[in-house]
Amino acid sequence: MLSRIEANLRSFKPAINELPERRASVLIPLLEREGQTLLLLTKRSEKLRSHSGQVSFPGGKQDEQDQSSLETALREAREEIGLESKSVRILGCLDQIISLHFYLVTPYVGLIPSDFEAKVDSVETESVFEVPLEFFLDSEHHWSEVLNHRKYPVISHHFKFQHYDIWGLTAKLILRLLEVGLQHQPDYPIHHPQAPPWMELAQHFDGTEESLSAKIKQSINR
Repeated sequence: MLSRIEANLRSFKPAINELPERRASVLIPLLEREGQTLLLLTKRSEKLRSHSGQVSFPGGKQDEQDQSSLETALREAREEIGLESKSVRILGCLDQIISLHFYLVTPYVGLIPSDFEAKVDSVETESVFEVPLEFFLDSEHHWSEVLNHRKYPVISHHFKFQHYDIWGLTAKLILRLLEVGLQHQPDYPIHHPQAPPWMELAQHFDGTEESLSAKIKQSINR
């Protein structure tokens, strides 16, 4: 499974939008243990003001000292879970996505050591856990709801793993990883038929809610 993901990501070249100033990055950490490919996730601290208690990937806002989006993702992973940059092998990049607070998020997929032990920053992170990637291929673990988001309908995806609810931006990126890395198409719709895919919205986003609204309206009226 991991070799397929690596090969497909190597040839995948997503469009990169350099326009917005409000930028963020996440690292999607994969590891292989006993022949099984695992996805590492974190649960954010309940003390945080933004997205408190939600399941996420290591990541955050781009700082002025960061030289690139990749540096942001690696720095945040080091700060949040103690993952050293030198131990990460970047496999590729997925499509950018717009966060709830209008940050343009660049997601990187990285292979980390199988014996990695997280050193959690309790201020930001409550826990770190692993999920077999195969778990997300089974539609029985998935449920969804339709939400009215920014005046257009979106499908909010959820995966229930143990007591964790994996949803929102994190679930979207997992579905995109499966689609790009494994050519997996689930038996349920990923995007709402009456709204543009999030990958398309991110390509034309200039950082303002007005431009996003205009693009959504244009796509719906096509």
